[in-house]
Amino acid sequence: MSTTLAHRWSVGIDLHKDTLTACVYCSCCGEVRFQKLACRSRKQVAEFFASLPKPHVVAIEAVGFYRWLWEMLEPLVDKLVLADATQARALAGRRMKTDREDAQNIAELLACGRLPVAYAPDFEVQVLRDCSRQRNALSRQHAHILCRAKSVMNANNRPGPARMDSARLIRYLKAFEHKLPERHGRYLWQCVDQLVLIERQLSHLEHELERLLARPNFAPTAAIVSSFPGVGLVTAATVLAEVGDFGRFTYRKAITRYGGFDPRTFDSADKQRTGHISKRGPSNLRWVLGQAAWTAVRLDPHVKRIWLRISRKAGKKAAIVAIARRLLLWMWRAVRTGQPYRAPVVV
Repeated sequence: MSTTLAHRWSVGIDLHKDTLTACVYCSCCGEVRFQKLACRSRKQVAEFFASLPKPHVVAIEAVGFYRWLWEMLEPLVDKLVLADATQARALAGRRMKTDREDAQNIAELLACGRLPVAYAPDFEVQVLRDCSRQRNALSRQHAHILCRAKSVMNANNRPGPARMDSARLIRYLKAFEHKLPERHGRYLWQCVDQLVLIERQLSHLEHELERLLARPNFAPTAAIVSSFPGVGLVTAATVLAEVGDFGRFTYRKAITRYGGFDPRTFDSADKQRTGHISKRGPSNLRWVLGQAAWTAVRLDPHVKRIWLRISRKAGKKAAIVAIARRLLLWMWRAVRTGQPYRAPVVV
């Protein structure tokens, strides 16, 4: 009985779209066994992991489609972690690149406590993330259709109003359709159909974001983040969804690195220079913070002074990136201290 209790199993999973390979490894006795499963056989996958000997820890390789497996296994296994696939592979040295080798590498690193772990949001954060990403993707589609409509209008030297949506485009067509070529009028009515549908979906998603942010686990943080200039419902929801737990970042460079706002550094011999931002983090986070930065420059005199000072040396666009980075840092500090944003008083 004591020998059985001494076992502690580590399970590494190499995940692909069609198959997954699991390596079950015990650091006490060195026992290793493998199991390859088809991802479409969800019942078989669940039965295998439910039958694992206890206690055990399961590590899933971080790939873009890991979430379905995470949500399936979370109630079935003792402990679940997300492995940083790139760093885990770097620690493997010169081992062969096979599914079994990758799964065994993850299991062995997990067993000896050296596995690089990635952040896996909990279920409610994942729901907020899915909703905000869907909303932002639709917003980009909306902008793309408007650009297409504008190009058709400009081709006829009838540019229309500066700000455009489906309602304004309908009014434009009622006034000027008879002055446009028949084919261009038809294209613009197709744009109207697309815009009406997307705007209805955007409205539904924004109501959903508002409902999610009102939940007790999001409401206090959302109130602090929303206190910053240029930050509205969509920006606050996206920041909370992409950052997740602000407390996991213990120092300022950690959150700027996560957001992809850290500069690329080239250092060789006696030459050292910095390049553009790394863009390693979630693109949605940088996108909404960039939009918020432009609004903050218009609304907040303190932010505008910082932007003007930076833009004189680096240019307007680089200055906006710097403002977006500062917004993220200010939010991180405010959430950690529990204090909303207050613009400094200039005497």
